[in-house]
Amino acid sequence: MPAVAFVSTRWVDPEWEPDYVARSAELEGVLADVPGYVSAEVLPAEPGSQDFWTHIIRFEDKESSQAWAHSPELAEFLRDIDGYTHDSETSAVRTGKADWLNFGFSSKPGPGAPVKWKQILAGVTVLYPTVVLAHEALGALVTLPFAASTLVTNAIAMSFVMTLGLPTLSKLLGFWLLPKAPLPLQITVGVSVGLLLALLVMLLIFGALFQG
Repeated sequence: MPAVAFVSTRWVDPEWEPDYVARSAELEGVLADVPGYVSAEVLPAEPGSQDFWTHIIRFEDKESSQAWAHSPELAEFLRDIDGYTHDSETSAVRTGKADWLNFGFSSKPGPGAPVKWKQILAGVTVLYPTVVLAHEALGALVTLPFAASTLVTNAIAMSFVMTLGLPTLSKLLGFWLLPKAPLPLQITVGVSVGLLLALLVMLLIFGALFQG
């Protein structure tokens, strides 16, 4: 069963960084007695590179990670640091023996993947036009049974999305997917609305081009 990393990012007020480090060290002592715990590390903020701190806690399996996410120990830790940290983002990602997957997005230091709803919205924005165009192109070239056509279409679409589509989009929207500092609400909402509008425009265009 693959391991799971519980990854959280927080922006820490600079004058409180020693307190955050000390409290994180205390937390590791607590984690030593948590079932399924493997290891933990803290990646500090780097001025000019990344403004957030990243806390990575590795567990043997998904169940252990979920138990920790809802544990009173974690809740107490978050209450203790709430006064001098803010804008936490948390995700649980599968890992290999050495590191966690980055889901085809950024390979820069920091969290390995954007929060789930951003992944979904960005993924659909790339996947939808790719599937439509792959389906239409395949249909124009060869006639296949439904099951075979679906398999080939998805294979083509996912190959493009994972090798070119998502990496390209992650570079364009890196400031939104994996921000180095807290984003103003209007930017977070604005980019989200922009992607939704792009999907609507594509829906209208494809509906007009590929009727029937």
